[in-house]
Amino acid sequence: MSNRQARRQQSRQARRQSGSYRGGRSRGSSQGGGGGGTGGGGGGGRGANFLSWPFLAGVSILAAALLAVVIVLALRGGDDGDDGATGDLAILNQELENLPTELQSGNRLGSDDAPAKLIQYEDFRCPHCLTYTVNNEGFLIEEFVKEGLLQIEFRQYPVLGDASVRAAMAATCAADQDRLFEYANRLFAIQAGQGTDSDLYETEELVALAGEVGLDAAAFSACLVSEDTLIKVEGDIAQARAIGFTGTPSFSLNGAPIQNPPQSNERWREIIQEVIDIVTAEDEDDEAEGDGESGAADDDGS
Repeated sequence: MSNRQARRQQSRQARRQSGSYRGGRSRGSSQGGGGGGTGGGGGGGRGANFLSWPFLAGVSILAAALLAVVIVLALRGGDDGDDGATGDLAILNQELENLPTELQSGNRLGSDDAPAKLIQYEDFRCPHCLTYTVNNEGFLIEEFVKEGLLQIEFRQYPVLGDASVRAAMAATCAADQDRLFEYANRLFAIQAGQGTDSDLYETEELVALAGEVGLDAAAFSACLVSEDTLIKVEGDIAQARAIGFTGTPSFSLNGAPIQNPPQSNERWREIIQEVIDIVTAEDEDDEAEGDGESGAADDDGS
C-alpha cells in the first residue's frame, strides 16, 4: 500500500470514528432530552395545563364560590349574635316585669324564713353571669323564691377591672334603697344590648340608669362616690376569696360552696329541692322532739 493510500485509509477511519462519536452524542442527547421530555416535557405539558385559560378560569370560579360561602356564614353568624342579644334583652325585660319587687330587702330577694339560702357572687360585665341571669335566675325566682322556699342573696365580686367595680358599687347603692335586683337586671341588660365596654359603666351612665329604675337620684349619686360603698364591695370580694372562689358566677347554698354550678334548670331544681327536703325533715324532727318533750312535761305536771 502506497503512502497515499495509507493516508486515505487513515482519513476514512478518522471520519468513521468522528461520525460514530457525533452520532453517539446525538443519540445520548436525544435520549437525555427524551428523558427530560418525558419528565420535563411531560412536566412542561402539565405546567401548560395548570396555566391554561380554562384551568385558571375554573380556579377563579371556585375561589369566588368559596368566598361567597364564607361571607354568607359570617353574615349568618352576625345575625345569630344579634338575635341572641335581642333574645337575652327580651328575657331580661320579662324577668324584670315578673320580679317580685316586694320581696327585695337590701341585697336579698325572698323570705328570711326560706329553707334554702343561695348566695351568688357576680360581676356585671361577666358573660357567664349574664348567661346565668338569663337562663337560670328567673327560673329560680319563679320556682322557689315566690313560693317562699328560696332566698337569693347577691354579693359583688368584680373581677374584670375598674368598670366592674363601679357597677358593683352602683348595685350596692341600689341595695341601700331595696332595689338591687331591679338595678342588677338593668346592668345585665347593658351587657346584653351594648357589650362590656368600660365607657358604658361610667358614673354618669350609672346614675342615669338609677333614674330609669326609679331610685332616689341624689341619694344614689352620693352613695356612688362614698368610701363606705367601696368598703362594702371590698368586703364581698374578701368573702368570695376566703371561700376560695376565683371567678364568676360563684355560688354557695346554705353555706356550702357549689363546686360545679349547674348549667340547666333541671339540675338547679334538683340541688335546691334536695336542700329544702333536708331542712324540712330536720325541722319536722325538731318539732317532733319538741312535742315529745312538751308531752312529757305535761305528764310530769299532772
